[in-house]
Amino acid sequence: MPSRRFLSASMASAALAALLGTGVATPVLAAFPERPVKLVVGYPPGGGTDVIARLFATQLSERLKQPVVIENRPGAAGMIGSEFVANAPADGYTMIFTASDTHTINPHVYPKIRYDARRDFTPVGLAGFLTMALVTNNSQPGTLKEFVAAARAKPGSFNFASWGIGSSSQIAMESFLATSGMKMTHVPFQGAAPALTAVLGSQVEAFMVPMTLAEPNFRAGKLKLIGVAAPQRVPWAKDIPTLAEQGIDSDGSIWLGVLAPSKVPAEAINVMNKALNEVIADPAVSATLYKNGFIPRGGSVQDFTSYLQREFERMGKVIRDAGIKAD
Repeated sequence: MPSRRFLSASMASAALAALLGTGVATPVLAAFPERPVKLVVGYPPGGGTDVIARLFATQLSERLKQPVVIENRPGAAGMIGSEFVANAPADGYTMIFTASDTHTINPHVYPKIRYDARRDFTPVGLAGFLTMALVTNNSQPGTLKEFVAAARAKPGSFNFASWGIGSSSQIAMESFLATSGMKMTHVPFQGAAPALTAVLGSQVEAFMVPMTLAEPNFRAGKLKLIGVAAPQRVPWAKDIPTLAEQGIDSDGSIWLGVLAPSKVPAEAINVMNKALNEVIADPAVSATLYKNGFIPRGGSVQDFTSYLQREFERMGKVIRDAGIKAD
């Protein structure tokens, strides 16, 4: 009669043989995520990107059944956070919630950037867009046609503000100028608030600014809102026309989305993309995002990958044509 030890060994061998099948073991992977996910934001707490990222993190936590934790790593126009994520383990537990600047603008502006925006990252999903608008001080004409005519009559004598050299606000304005055939002088400021103050005080003529700052000041009669720099009117201010409706097709929207380090397993990418789209599909979430000046979009991983490629090339041309470089 076989011994108990022999039976145990035989059963173990049979189990092993069943697992091996053709002779190659197939590892059983744990479902992603099995622990908290870190979502890095390369900007300070309370800023536009951070506010939207935190709204998404809360909703993603509910759907993933694991905490999604925001970690702010601000500095160098978002590049510190991006570099950190580029060098993070490729396990899916460290991703970045970022904006246009870090991956479609900065690579063309900063010659010493320490990451490759395309090679070092895997796109996860597009969250949506912060809508920009063209505003002017109150001494300017009230329509786009009149403003363009006034600026063209005095090439280079009109100034526009931005929140820094190579910033998304400057790039949005440079794109508009190229499309409209206007010439204006760039005056960079250290942040959106001082740039807006300069417009309100008539120190500069124009500024391409997020709708969250443009609309309240327009409603209060403090500046003129010439048009929305987006393909469509925004849901919360449908009385304000787009620039395209007025004859100049210029899109200054700032995209926000999630990327992961390169070589992150496809399972983790797909799980996060699915959760991201579920958040965007929630009407209550969309309503909250609208209140923060954000247009949710979503889409597949491939959609986001293709969009990033197009934007990388489009922004590169705008920046080269305008001769923008930073140290």
